[in-house]
Amino acid sequence: MSPPRVLLTTYHHAYLKKAGGEFEIFSISEKLKRHGMIADIYGPLSRGLESYDVVLHFSVHGGGLDLLRYIHDQGKPIALWPNLWLNRPANDIGQMVRAYTDLASVVIFKSSAEQTMFSSQFDLPADKIRRVIAQADPVYQKPAPAGLFPALYGLDRYVIGVGIIEPNKNQLSVIRALKGRDIKLVLIGGHRDTQYYKTCQAEGGNDVLFIEALPARSELMRSALRESRLFIECSHEPPGLSAIEAGLAGCQLVLSESPWSREHFGDLVQYCDPNSVDSIRNAIDVSLTKAPGSQALSQHLVQYCADESIERLVHILADIAA
Repeated sequence: MSPPRVLLTTYHHAYLKKAGGEFEIFSISEKLKRHGMIADIYGPLSRGLESYDVVLHFSVHGGGLDLLRYIHDQGKPIALWPNLWLNRPANDIGQMVRAYTDLASVVIFKSSAEQTMFSSQFDLPADKIRRVIAQADPVYQKPAPAGLFPALYGLDRYVIGVGIIEPNKNQLSVIRALKGRDIKLVLIGGHRDTQYYKTCQAEGGNDVLFIEALPARSELMRSALRESRLFIECSHEPPGLSAIEAGLAGCQLVLSESPWSREHFGDLVQYCDPNSVDSIRNAIDVSLTKAPGSQALSQHLVQYCADESIERLVHILADIAA
């Protein structure tokens, strides 16, 4: 049997401000193609719906629901990848999320923590649940030219964060935690919330370097990660794929305490309470006393680069397309 032809979709305005979730879609598409599959991202250059066997939809954002209803009405099976984390009851979006799960043939989770959280909030039939592990790119283990990023930006000692700058990502607390530490904070990412971004700029002053974007997977990005003193993500949701990539690159990590973080990183990183600037500051201070680099962590994270992760996804898609 030939592998299924896959159309990857998401809500309609996702790409107007690309962040981690959107780059993950690009990455999954590339990985499926490397396995010999047609795996197109929906848009003007994708084929007609009749050319695909299955649809892989990312997110339960309301903007994608009409699209999925049309796809479902055309008889195409749907695999839903929710990419959702909630820290409080989902009363306001419960009906919408249930509409998504009703349309889907399967719902895919990348961790037991995510599955447990989702199942506690929504009535999801057990026979729809599927699991894969997070799928990182092994290129982040590849060395970059020594001194490339620091030389380009005139940096010496710095810590780094990657991700869209917004209240949920909590960069302002990191800026406050680093005050007086005589070390530069580099924040790589765009923003949607202009007021929050301006507040971060004002409080950070000359101690923070804001970079709109660096090319994913590039030597410059790998250099930025590898030569930092540590990678920090103290968000109010679990850290994303960028934290795994930073660990693969050899960074020490300071992350928000959460079941997701513990599941992926165990005791190999420093944890903090994202609601406490003092907790963030203490985690940073402990990490800065350690030698740069973390070989044990990068070796632990190699499992997220293994072919088994994408092969499991291929099997799920082929099963519902049959």
